[in-house]
Amino acid sequence: MSVTDVDPTTGESTPHRSTSPTDRYTPRQILVGVAIGVLLLQLGFITSYVAAFHQPTPRDIPIAVVADPGLPAGTDRQVVDRLNAIDGHPVQARVAATTYQVRTLISDREVMGGYLVAASGPDTLITASGAGSSAATALEDIFTRVDAAQGRTFDVRDEVPVGIHDNRGLSGFYLSIGWVVGGYLLAAAIGLLIGAPRTLREAGLHTALMAVYALLSGFLGALIAANLLGTFTGHLLPLSLLGAGVVFATGMFTMGLRALIGILAVPLAILIFVVLGNPSAGGAFGSNVLPEFYAAIGSWITPGAGTEGVRSIVYFHGTGVGQPIVTLVTYALVGLVTVFACTARTARRGRVH
Repeated sequence: MSVTDVDPTTGESTPHRSTSPTDRYTPRQILVGVAIGVLLLQLGFITSYVAAFHQPTPRDIPIAVVADPGLPAGTDRQVVDRLNAIDGHPVQARVAATTYQVRTLISDREVMGGYLVAASGPDTLITASGAGSSAATALEDIFTRVDAAQGRTFDVRDEVPVGIHDNRGLSGFYLSIGWVVGGYLLAAAIGLLIGAPRTLREAGLHTALMAVYALLSGFLGALIAANLLGTFTGHLLPLSLLGAGVVFATGMFTMGLRALIGILAVPLAILIFVVLGNPSAGGAFGSNVLPEFYAAIGSWITPGAGTEGVRSIVYFHGTGVGQPIVTLVTYALVGLVTVFACTARTARRGRVH
């Protein structure tokens, strides 16, 4: 941005250009700095993904236990106590009164599975792969070991199966990642090619562009997944709205970073949304089999919010979508407030000079 200096001897105005970060360093220093920054991001990417996925361990998977009426009273409680005493606490069991209650708890997303103890014949393990195939698979492994130790067998019934075109329930994860990438790439492009807004009018134009792009991106992404590929047939409108929220929240947060810290916003956005957000999103492995750190942060970063939002919409009639909405609204508001606050400060400085 150019400002005007006045020569004290002649009184003439001369243009003066403010210095940029590149004016303070030599090209060699800039190249070295960029290389080091990229190397750190690469090592962070490797460390984060390997740490999250190298040893998935089930932890506190919520399940409900029902005992056949022909069994002695208290059998269900004994089974629950035995399951909760397993080393490592892979499950968090509770008693349910009936099979119907188990199914209701699953549909309400209060548990991720159920175990029906039979008076005769095999028991039944109820899973919900739509809530996360990794948890469903982990439950099968856990009860295979438990029943083998008890000399029992069980059948598996998937109460909420993933769609036939949604292999392992990963389509929602990749759809969400696509929305996230679009959001921060557009914000990064605006920041690199145009720069942070200098007036509130420019801030409004950038925000409007992001909003229009988010609506278009959310709709087209949902259209591809729901109609063209047939993965999530019948959910076009809610998925479009979710996608618009994911794109807008990610993009506005990145724009806020750009207004606040400048060009460093791009690597920081990659760190948040890619290095940390992708492995914790619950795609390949859900929160109940990820390390505790990733399980704790996953739902509070936009890739995880999008992934969980898709599952809630497609497999649970919207149950559980509230938390993703809170996450997306938070990112969007933080981004909006930061963009307009930083722009207002810049505009005031411009008027002073």
